[in-house]
Amino acid sequence: SPITGRVAEVQKLAQALASADAEFVAIYGRRRVGKTFLVREFFGEAICFELTGIHGVSRAHQLENFASALGRAKGLDEKLHPPGSWQEAFEQLARHVEALPAPAAGSKHVLFLDELPWLDTRRSNFCPALDHFWNSWASRRKDVLLVVCGSAAAWMMRRIVEARGGLHNRITRRIRLLPFTLGETAEFLKSRGIELTPYQVIELYMAIGGVPHYLKLVEPGLSAFQIIDR
Repeated sequence: SPITGRVAEVQKLAQALASADAEFVAIYGRRRVGKTFLVREFFGEAICFELTGIHGVSRAHQLENFASALGRAKGLDEKLHPPGSWQEAFEQLARHVEALPAPAAGSKHVLFLDELPWLDTRRSNFCPALDHFWNSWASRRKDVLLVVCGSAAAWMMRRIVEARGGLHNRITRRIRLLPFTLGETAEFLKSRGIELTPYQVIELYMAIGGVPHYLKLVEPGLSAFQIIDR
């Protein structure tokens, strides 16, 4: 389904994709607001690697998850051996990108790290490894666009967007994704075949806000009151 609203955000992503330099984009916002959808829908086939952090598991488990993601990106059937550290993981990712054919003109190799705060488990050294990956390799590649997403806004601000140390001022573009406005909510519902009066849209918006995940649960043929009740 096409992207509803998000005009300024899509423009930023388009500029990042077409720019002449390496790009490091940070997207943050509350859970269920559509961060992952926006990235997948906008970049599509340009995403050459995608990793989603798992909540509450060990570093070893996250690195196994990384190995599976890299195997998928390479199109392999057999399971890759998990890296021993995040430093090694990012070195493997760099080699993967180096082996790819050049991206189409005006495009980049998009690397997507989702639920970033969950990857940063205790004593995992994830952030220093990410710093090193960006500063020593990715930032020099004009064909790389690194996108990081996280729902834990405080973590994203502290460790990525306003980071001191290795990632200080490295983010090239930041997007704070907010729930839909009232107008976007009406547009979204209409795109899904939900016919409500403007007043009913307002009632619905006041009750559940402009969170796409919840608006997706709305079924056609019901009044705003029935939708809220359900």
